[in-house]
Amino acid sequence: MFLLALTLIVTQAPPAANPWVEGARAQLGLPYDFGGRKQKGRGIDCLGVVLAGAERATGCGWRSFPWNPTELVQARLFGERVEGLAPVKSAALDVASLQPGDVVMLVAADVNPREPSIGELEGVKVWVWHTGVYSGGGKWIVGDHFAGQAVETDLAAYLAEHADTYSGVFVTRPKPKAVRPARCRKHAPL
Repeated sequence: MFLLALTLIVTQAPPAANPWVEGARAQLGLPYDFGGRKQKGRGIDCLGVVLAGAERATGCGWRSFPWNPTELVQARLFGERVEGLAPVKSAALDVASLQPGDVVMLVAADVNPREPSIGELEGVKVWVWHTGVYSGGGKWIVGDHFAGQAVETDLAAYLAEHADTYSGVFVTRPKPKAVRPARCRKHAPL
């Protein structure tokens, strides 16, 4: 009986590693620094954490990617929009519908004059104000200005705690073979 159980354990392959999650997780504990990409001793911000996942998935350095989330979504560099979650009100998000590696963007009606709206939520235009990577088990990895560092934390609790700041969520799902930017630059990774 013991040998059979041991055989089953040994023959079951571990789940495939997700490069988006691995890249984002490698940033945990770094201090939050708006616009930071770890250059010259700086920390990292929320988009930097997501770009670390994109780097790991594509082999292209973070400078290969646009800075605006709307451009990243339009170019499908963060994958395809997830039906029913692009966008959805934070309170209506079913975390069970997310997959590890999904890019989670928190949206609000506050206008960002530097880029177009990402979409509409119940007839109101919304803009991306925060980003992270869903890591599984109800958690996401985010360079968090509230915590002052990159953390892996419960997504539903985070959304509830910051409901006054973010009204919704916009989710994209990278494909197993990630889309590479048109110009793939090589440099020191995040």
